[in-house]
Amino acid sequence: MKILTVDAHQRVRLPDKLEPRTRLSYERIGNQIVLTPIAPVERHPAKVRFERRNGRTVGIIEGAKFDESALKQALSEFP
Repeated sequence: MKILTVDAHQRVRLPDKLEPRTRLSYERIGNQIVLTPIAPVERHPAKVRFERRNGRTVGIIEGAKFDESALKQALSEFP
């Protein structure tokens, strides 16, 4: 059994080789901690087109979905 020590910044150095920026899920089961690698998320840049509307330039994100009820709720919570 290997013993690991937590440093002042609550970090632990794992003895097995992991790539930098590897994401791990954390699960506590009783007195044990289970770390499971998470597959990276494929990211792609957003496609934005610009239009002139009422004398202003507006950026429109292609494929973005607009939820009007979420907007109304967010505006109702705004002071």
